[in-house]
Amino acid sequence: MSQPPSKIKLPGRFLRVGEQLTVDVYAKNGFLLLKKGHYVLTPEQRERLMDVAHGDAEEVAVRLERERLDRAAQREREAASTVPKNPLVEVGFMAGRLEALLLHGLAVPGLAGRLEEMAEELLLLTQRFRDGMLASLFLVPVRSHSLKVATLLALLGRRQGLEPSRLHSLVCAGLSMNVAISQLLNQLGVQRQAMTLNQQDEMYAHPVMSSAILREAGVVDEHWHLLVQTHHEQDDGQGYPAGLRGEEIHPDARLLALVDSLCEHLQQDGVLPSQVMASLFRGELGPFAPALVSLLIKEMGIYPPGSFVRLANNEIAVVTHSGDKANQPRVAALRKLDGPPYADVLLRDTRQPAYRVVEAVAAASAAVKPAYLTRLWTSRLG
Repeated sequence: MSQPPSKIKLPGRFLRVGEQLTVDVYAKNGFLLLKKGHYVLTPEQRERLMDVAHGDAEEVAVRLERERLDRAAQREREAASTVPKNPLVEVGFMAGRLEALLLHGLAVPGLAGRLEEMAEELLLLTQRFRDGMLASLFLVPVRSHSLKVATLLALLGRRQGLEPSRLHSLVCAGLSMNVAISQLLNQLGVQRQAMTLNQQDEMYAHPVMSSAILREAGVVDEHWHLLVQTHHEQDDGQGYPAGLRGEEIHPDARLLALVDSLCEHLQQDGVLPSQVMASLFRGELGPFAPALVSLLIKEMGIYPPGSFVRLANNEIAVVTHSGDKANQPRVAALRKLDGPPYADVLLRDTRQPAYRVVEAVAAASAAVKPAYLTRLWTSRLG
């Protein structure tokens, strides 16, 4: 014959005025006083119950363990909120997630929602860590071209003052524009010969196919679709797939096309950001609207965060933040041109003649791994 459940005196926090009871309340002899879900209505009722209230020992133990776990989780959340957040590290994590989403496409449950969540995460990071997110374009060793495009779009869209919904659509389009050719892009990354005719056809069709995949995934944002469908159109009509011209192309799609082209050139081995920006200014990267080119140059600057420079004292430094003047960024010296890396970085004031920026240099001149530099952009969430 089974024994009746044992009873235990209820802790006072189980009996709160105006709150639902989380366990059944018994008298010591096992008589049921109040069922779980009922309310303690007055302080007087609580006082009377405090003297006699018991609960099932096993149920109380489960409740106490749940409270303990909830408190531990809350402490972890509070601790995490005080830990310095590093935008470059966050971008590295995000790149892996995005690559998996794009590679598996419709096989990913809730693809549309996940892309939207990532867009909001990216918008938050670019709002809080503008310089660090610019630096991630050059220092985070990931293949995720789409993430770099979306990062820069978030920064430029905010500089333009785009309304939140339009900015959200723009960033989502940057993240997802190549979902139809994710596998093809990976293949082309290791392919030495020119694209085959089938590959060319797949590339030509990908704006429309990417939009179709997104619609099947549940994307109902028509502006998002429009940008994905037209992100390879060009002002001179030489783009694809529709051969649109000038004002036929939405301004956001023209901005997306510009950023797409810029990031592709920035990813080339050995290229200096300043060289790419100069080529863009001279119109060598494509027939982009001068106003958009000007917008991008203002955001990136002559020496964008994450790029490397030589100072007047012959030190090699990394640009950490934009300065008040375009030619006077904030920098951290890493080594003498002819010497080993410093044990720790040295912050330099480029407004002083001895530390003025002389020229941009290649990342290899720094002779340090990017991971060594990520802490320069660590900051606390504000």
